[in-house]
Amino acid sequence: MKRTLMPILLTAAVLCGCKETSPRADHVVYMCFDAMSAIGIQRADTPNFNYMIENGAVSLHTRCGLPSNSRPNWMTIASAAPFEMTGVLDNGISPLNGTVVPALVNGKGFFPTIFESIKAQRPDARIYFYGDSLWPCSMYEMSAFDVIVPEPEKHRHISADEAIHRAADAFVADKPELMFIGIGTPDHEGHTWGHESQGYFDCIHHMDELVGDFVKKLEENGLIRNTVIIITADHGGINYAHGGSTMAELEVPVIMYGGKVTKGKVMEHSNMNYDTPATVAGLLGVELPWECHGKFLKEAFEPGTDVCYVPVPLVHPFRGIVPEGDKVSISVNVDGADIYYTLDGTKPTCDSQKYTGPFEISQPCTVSAVACKNGNYGMTTSNFLFAALPEGEAAVQYKLYRNIYDEVLPNFSRLGKPDAQGYISAFSLEDVPFSANEDDFAIEFTSKFKVKEAGMYKFELSSDDGSKLFVDGKCIADNDGSHTLQTKFGFAQLEPGSHDIRVEYFEDCEGQYLYLNYGLDGGVLRPFFPNELVK
Repeated sequence: MKRTLMPILLTAAVLCGCKETSPRADHVVYMCFDAMSAIGIQRADTPNFNYMIENGAVSLHTRCGLPSNSRPNWMTIASAAPFEMTGVLDNGISPLNGTVVPALVNGKGFFPTIFESIKAQRPDARIYFYGDSLWPCSMYEMSAFDVIVPEPEKHRHISADEAIHRAADAFVADKPELMFIGIGTPDHEGHTWGHESQGYFDCIHHMDELVGDFVKKLEENGLIRNTVIIITADHGGINYAHGGSTMAELEVPVIMYGGKVTKGKVMEHSNMNYDTPATVAGLLGVELPWECHGKFLKEAFEPGTDVCYVPVPLVHPFRGIVPEGDKVSISVNVDGADIYYTLDGTKPTCDSQKYTGPFEISQPCTVSAVACKNGNYGMTTSNFLFAALPEGEAAVQYKLYRNIYDEVLPNFSRLGKPDAQGYISAFSLEDVPFSANEDDFAIEFTSKFKVKEAGMYKFELSSDDGSKLFVDGKCIADNDGSHTLQTKFGFAQLEPGSHDIRVEYFEDCEGQYLYLNYGLDGGVLRPFFPNELVK
């Protein structure tokens, strides 16, 4: 039998911290940006986020739930409960038609949000919602909000600029106890341009500017001392999509600034995204139902250490081909950090080559880079790169077929004349002529590769949607089907000499991704370099 919210609230266990000892705030601003990944804010130009991190706390290892899709994670960041409790398991599933019954239900049939708990225990508290659309609110009990923008009766979208600027004005004027801001713009840009694109980074930079304006307005009006601002996301992204289990999709940032938050605190423990709304409730002195599972992020309020924020460097190009005449560049989104790099795939340290400016490459290489500040190292990034081949020497033939309406790979031998064909330098989608938002196509890649050393070779095939790898006519890795980014492995015992290789790929909808690595089993896997491929 389903249980309703109110009896639980009266007997709730405190999950978000001890009521007598947990830090409190008079006001909380809870900002959630769809698909703004932890690695994204490290790579983009974000001076305002950096200021908040240096003068507040940050977690770069908070994970969303799986699958890393929007609907279930927007439910979690509003409820402080995992999917198994909310019953919202995927974008197309709701408790009204799903198989997992919510552990608690409100009047709409959904798991109750923290907004309802706050309203029940603090009926005089004002709760405002501002967003660029009302999409997340389809799962929320809207009666918990005193102000809703965009206005429901108008049924319209507004820009992120309008939403955040209006929210800042309303906060200064009314000083609500909780302001929840939901922005979907980064997700749109990630799907449009890719989560490792300049367009996506530019979007995060603009969100940073908007947040900077918001914070400045609060500071000018003396509201930061008793207000905690919390910035996070529902999930991250990779290539043009999300929904998989890569760390780029799983890890979201949590930035906390203001109130009693420890200045310069880097949270070293891993957390879950349902801990963030539990912290919002805890700051306002509100207990949550037992079923919520979220815990108070007390690490953000503990004494500081010598650990400081050091982002992962950004290597450009991200992967694959360095166009003729271009150079490799490395940057880091923080002041006062040095960058060290290697070109042989080994992990760089302060004894490695120090980056002083863009450089050329003439041979295939693995660029690994790390940033260091005050003796603290960030994460290492590695990019497999090779120089563009002279015209006519590319060795991977591709054949592109459009209007392939299926959820599995087609039989390429029956497709007839391709819509486009030619030669490229790698088993990659980068140079195949299709648009970023195009769906329903398939590509066959063929080539030969030279093996110098006999042994058992391991192959890593990653794709969104389906793909298969054939070596000498034998299927080595089967990654078929309509799915988000996932990886399959295969093995082949190979002798020295030339071997046939074929990769089949198809795109159903949304994300587009294909990547192939290989190497001797037990060694480092990497892409095929051009001098290993022959027509």
